[in-house]
Amino acid sequence: MKSFRGKLRDPWLLLSMVLALGLVLLVVVPQYRIFVSSSEQELGKAVLRRESDGSIAHVPSSTAGFEMVPEGNGMSIARNGLELLAVRPITAKQVILTPMAGDDITAEIVDDKQIKLVGSGFDLVLTQETFRTSIFGPVVKPDPLAIVEAQDGQIVISHADNAYLTFVDSKPTHGLGNFRTFLTRSRYVDAIKNSLIVAVGATAIATVLAVSLAYFFARYNFPGKQGMVTLITMASISPPFLGGYAWRMLLGSQGVLTRLLGLNFTIVGLHGVIWVINWLIFPLIFLMTYDSFTAIDNTLIESSMSLGADKRKTLFRVIIPLAMPGIITGVYLGLMTAFSDFGTPYVISLNLNVLPVLVYQEFMNEVGTNFPIASTGSVIMIAISSAILMAQRIYLATKSYASIASKSIALINPPRRVKAGIVSYAAVLIFMAFVPHLTVIITSFLQWSSGIVRPIFTLGNYERLFNLQLSSIYVSLFLGIVTTILNVVIGVAIAYIIVRKRYRIVSNLLNLMVMIPYIVPGTVLAIGFIMIFNQPPLLLTGTWAILVLAYFVRKLPYSVKTAEAVLYQIHPDLEEAAKSLGAKPAKSFYDVTLKLMLGGVISGATLSFLQIMTEISSTIILYRPPWKPMTAVIFENTTRAGSDFGVASAMTVILMLIVYVPLYLITKKTRMNSKGEETFATYN
Repeated sequence: MKSFRGKLRDPWLLLSMVLALGLVLLVVVPQYRIFVSSSEQELGKAVLRRESDGSIAHVPSSTAGFEMVPEGNGMSIARNGLELLAVRPITAKQVILTPMAGDDITAEIVDDKQIKLVGSGFDLVLTQETFRTSIFGPVVKPDPLAIVEAQDGQIVISHADNAYLTFVDSKPTHGLGNFRTFLTRSRYVDAIKNSLIVAVGATAIATVLAVSLAYFFARYNFPGKQGMVTLITMASISPPFLGGYAWRMLLGSQGVLTRLLGLNFTIVGLHGVIWVINWLIFPLIFLMTYDSFTAIDNTLIESSMSLGADKRKTLFRVIIPLAMPGIITGVYLGLMTAFSDFGTPYVISLNLNVLPVLVYQEFMNEVGTNFPIASTGSVIMIAISSAILMAQRIYLATKSYASIASKSIALINPPRRVKAGIVSYAAVLIFMAFVPHLTVIITSFLQWSSGIVRPIFTLGNYERLFNLQLSSIYVSLFLGIVTTILNVVIGVAIAYIIVRKRYRIVSNLLNLMVMIPYIVPGTVLAIGFIMIFNQPPLLLTGTWAILVLAYFVRKLPYSVKTAEAVLYQIHPDLEEAAKSLGAKPAKSFYDVTLKLMLGGVISGATLSFLQIMTEISSTIILYRPPWKPMTAVIFENTTRAGSDFGVASAMTVILMLIVYVPLYLITKKTRMNSKGEETFATYN
């Protein structure tokens, strides 16, 4: 007991326990809630729609476990041929409920959207959903669901105008029925298949392009190389939906190039999504692979060639195997990005069935949220993401890639013709990666009419943006700055606990909590947050706080892992020396360790900020006016009816300025620090 009390006096242990509990709440509880929801099976469900003429009609596609029997201008809900409850209209906003299998019915108001109904043979929850023409417009609070009168075994219910009335068994059972449905119905199976095709197809193309370019950059010396690496680094932080939006403007059915060249080809469809995502993930794979190539010990290459191996054998038997950790990590990041990308397939082709879009549509269904199916899709996405991560770890664990690096990889001065070919190849790939950026910059200064761009210079897009959407810029900056500060403070603390304190249980738990967001797509995380923060005492939905928490969880790994890498390079004896001179632990940490970590902390903070500013998958589910970030404005103005593409282009240009200026400064500093570490050589 004394030993336990002594441990509790350790402030770092207390802090680590608080952080672990907080992350469990934010990371594990939402996913557990999703898993529970995915196993819930409704015994019966019936959806009735109030028509404009005051009658009642049922929605067959949303009815399960019940039969609907027409009764005049109303409906009776039946099960196995036995009528349970009759629903008849009184006015446009009132219905009367009459039990059919008994003489009595009781009703209890749960909230302004739900009423519990109990009678002979049924125990139902009545829910109302109001039809919205757009999920982006202002939310108008509908009339509540209310009990007007209850007498003579009948109940009069008032509801909102044009409401959908859903009757559901109030006691769901648990089982694998939702998974059976998801894995057998063609719509859901197609979503899984299309998601895997997109992920594998885009990653395969991007890997071939990125690995070949990374090899040329790491192996050969040519002018402008560092500038090109900087450009590729900048391309790696593009907003996820930017490519889809820009390529659709160019090659969509009403695209600029489609109409200008009279093409019968459009980019809309599965092939277009693969093409666009390829250019999104190509920079990620390149950066991982390039660093891996440059870290290869040059003596191993020299030894291979001195033993008679030619350049081709050395490449495939020495260089590529040694660079495989970076290549596999890049492929993993590419697969995860392509698999969980919500913005690109949604913008390119609204009708394309992929898992992120399907989960979003099931969750945001205007007739009524289908929590069980949305949760089932979320669990399947997490399972596939986990399988990809496990495959990467297992592959890397089966082989050893370590070497004692005495010299970094040597740079070859190639002949002029080879040099020109490499520069041309790199220029083409970099240009393709920046086509979306160039497109939105140009179109932001052109006039738009009915979704078609006209070659007329204008500043009207920026005028409309500043008049109507200026607040979104402030919202994004506020959310980005607040979340980044939170990430840095907590990220540094977690990294210090993991690297320096190494508590046997808590440190491992913290490390696990930090890594889980890698495999949880943004749409899935957002759904989990709504499930746990949509009711008291933690009612956060619709506020800025839920956005900050979601961004914090999603981007925390950047701060933690960057701080960890720096801490491993700082010897603990430096801090111990300060303590031996009388400095308290907090002061020695602040004056010694934290100051030595500052460069890495700033880099991690910058990466977190950039990722937060371009986040879309969780944003589009969690945001509610007035807390509308820039990415939501761009998304809204590229997907809804009557979209203002000019405002979308202008907002994207401003977002790119906010993102690329700090990224360029950090990249330039990083590349300058690494300059001079390369060895130059000439091979014939």
